[in-house]
Amino acid sequence: MKTSRLNKEIVIECAMDLVCESGINGLRLNKIADRLDVKSPSLYTHTGSVTELRQTVIGRAMEGFREQLVDSLLGRADLCAFVELGKTWAAYAKNQHAFYTVFYEKEYIDSYEKSISVFLRAAFERIFLKCNLTDQELIQVERVMTNYFRGHADGFADTNFKEAELISDLEILYNGILQNFSKVSQ
Repeated sequence: MKTSRLNKEIVIECAMDLVCESGINGLRLNKIADRLDVKSPSLYTHTGSVTELRQTVIGRAMEGFREQLVDSLLGRADLCAFVELGKTWAAYAKNQHAFYTVFYEKEYIDSYEKSISVFLRAAFERIFLKCNLTDQELIQVERVMTNYFRGHADGFADTNFKEAELISDLEILYNGILQNFSKVSQ
C-alpha cells in the first residue's frame, strides 16, 4: 500500500494490525515499512524506536479495552454489571488475544496499572457499593479478578470456551466477594 502522506496514525494502525497477526514480538519497523511501501528510516520520524512504538500500540490497545469495559457497565448495577464486565473482559481476551496477553508483561504493567487497574477499582467500588469497600479491599477484589482473567486468557481464546461456565464462575466470585466484604451492622 503506497501512502502519499505518511503520518503517525497510519504507522500505529499498521503496527496494531501486525501485532494482531504475529504478536508484539513480530512488530518490526521493516515489516511496517514493507506494508506501507516506504523505507524503514522514514518511519523513525513518526515512531521513534521500536520500543516506543510498542509502548504506544499497547497503550492504544489498553485504551480500547478500558472503553469496552466502561461501555459494559452503562445502565447496569450489582450482579448484572459484574457479569457484563466479566463477559466483556473475556471477549477482549478472546478477540484481542495478542494484545491482552501482553498487558501483564513487565514492560507494560505500569501502563496497565494506570489505565486498567485504576478503572477496575472504581468499577468494583460502584458494583459493590452496598459493601462500602475500603481502598485495600478494592485492591483485593481487582487483584482476584485480574488473576482470574489472566489465568483463563488462553481458555477464552479456545473454541471450546463456554460462556455459561464463565457466567457461573462470575456469579460465584460475586457472591464470594459479597460474603467476604459485607459489613456487619452494629
